Amino acid sequence: MGATAIQAESKTAIKPRVLIVDDEADILSIISTAFGKENPFRLIQARSLGEAQRILETQPVELLVTDVHLPDGDGTTLLPLLRREQPNANAIVISGSPSVDGAIAALRHGAVDFLKKPFTMKELSERVERALKHQALAMKNEKRIDKLRHAVKRLNEARKVVTKKVDLLCNDLITAYGELSRQLDVVRTQEGYKNFLGDMKDLEQLLCHTMDYIMRQMGYCNIAIWLAGDKPAEFQLGAYMKFTIAGEEGLTDAMKNGIVKYVDKEAFVRLSGDEAQENLTPAELDYLADQDILATNCTYLGETLAVVVLFRDANKGFVDADLATLKSISPLFALTLASVVRDVQKGEDENGLAEAHDDDEDRSSRRDDDWWKNGEAAPF
Repeated sequence: MGATAIQAESKTAIKPRVLIVDDEADILSIISTAFGKENPFRLIQARSLGEAQRILETQPVELLVTDVHLPDGDGTTLLPLLRREQPNANAIVISGSPSVDGAIAALRHGAVDFLKKPFTMKELSERVERALKHQALAMKNEKRIDKLRHAVKRLNEARKVVTKKVDLLCNDLITAYGELSRQLDVVRTQEGYKNFLGDMKDLEQLLCHTMDYIMRQMGYCNIAIWLAGDKPAEFQLGAYMKFTIAGEEGLTDAMKNGIVKYVDKEAFVRLSGDEAQENLTPAELDYLADQDILATNCTYLGETLAVVVLFRDANKGFVDADLATLKSISPLFALTLASVVRDVQKGEDENGLAEAHDDDEDRSSRRDDDWWKNGEAAPF
């Protein structure tokens, strides 16, 4: 491609700037004349090293053409400045007395060509054309690389956003799965408890079946079930199952006046170690100081119908699954207990006239679970 081709291409593009550094006026004139008024590039002239340095520091150029021998120094010293100030520009070095070492040094400092004096205009134009073409290609590649860098940056930012959203989604899914799993565990436990109760007929069976189910699910432990009395916050022992500690009067009285009232207020209690020392009464600590205690109230329509207290040696204490099991069955126990109470009251209403007629016959026909409503001692 000659000067004419460069001129054709330059009509639709910004002219590249070529800095010519030479102290010989003839050289500058020849170069200007060679390309004519319609230069395919914009010529910038400098006659000394100092002048060329000022231009490189203040103006952009695409190509530097410099003589080695200048009045104020070596033209090759412009090459490091060019590389520092304008890293995408190219350079051609001209010398009237070239040497191999000089050429090598110029190429090492970034020159793309080394031209020996004297030279023809054809040689110069070809070298300039080739250097500008090389520089244009480098700039094109640089722009492409910049676009790629920008695209990669945007992709990386998008990846971070997507990763964050995926992480949030995964966390939400894990949370939802965990919650669903817990709900399914509750349903399984409640269904298992209802099936275990079977066709339970009375209060005695309800208490016995419930204690049996608790031990099957949680392992052996001492179990005390307290039933609500006629007065608010009043409870009486409905059932006690011994594992390691007998339900003697001193213990049950202490629990009735201590942890039972505490559980009725707090709804669900887990005590062991220091917590037991802080919340149990001294009378209770005489029996339960080294025990792990798990307790809950059982409510129906906002009213506490029973309090269930479990305890065993702290070295073999309860686990989280035990807490979940007790929480799952306590509302069902309260619902079943309320059903038993309704059955008892219904039976009493239906037999009211006969009971008023013959009190002795009433006592003999009364159901075994009437003891709870009448404040009598448990029959088992």
